[in-house]
Amino acid sequence: MYPEGWLMSPEGTSLLFFEKDPMNPLHEGFVGFWLVTGVNSKQFSYRKRTSKAKALAQWNHLAMQGWTVVAERDQAA
Repeated sequence: MYPEGWLMSPEGTSLLFFEKDPMNPLHEGFVGFWLVTGVNSKQFSYRKRTSKAKALAQWNHLAMQGWTVVAERDQAA
């Protein structure tokens, strides 16, 4: 299954958003990169299409590097 959710860098300066591709949810999706610009604010930087295998590998690697899962309700608009 494609990973879904937000990961925050250990420094708290950037976020990655993993989301399934609605046209191919079992095999592909997107990773969006966001910069944290202040308290309760973020700025979109870019989005990249990726396979399920690459997304899972990236999610697991980042989690081992100290990136934390952030609940959706904690996200700023």
